[in-house]
Amino acid sequence: MGRVIAAFFSILLLLVSMYLFGFAFQVDSGQAFVFMAGVLLMSLSFFLPIHVFGKK
Repeated sequence: MGRVIAAFFSILLLLVSMYLFGFAFQVDSGQAFVFMAGVLLMSLSFFLPIHVFGKK
């Protein structure tokens, strides 16, 4: 059950990060911070399944 929750959470983080990438071009100020938040969430969305699914 933990793997299913981790997979769902990872996909959710991936989708939110893609949204932040696009949203960074629409904000008036702080574009770099919004874009970097997207990069960090994208990295986290790949990091979590590797460590959760890698353990047996």
